Amino acid sequence: MQLVLMIMLVAAMTVLFFSGYYVGMLRERHGKSWVMVVPIFIAVFMFNIIWALTELSKSARWQ
Repeated sequence: MQLVLMIMLVAAMTVLFFSGYYVGMLRERHGKSWVMVVPIFIAVFMFNIIWALTELSKSARWQ
């Protein structure tokens, strides 16, 4: 189970990284616009998933 948690954590961090990259590209190409809300929303969602996974990994049930 620890391996599954680590894979999910790496996947969430990868999505978080590319979401930040996408925000940077949008800001560079188009300036500030409402389209930047989508990757920021995804980044916040992925941060919450990472937080939940780290809390789950502390539980004895997921060891």
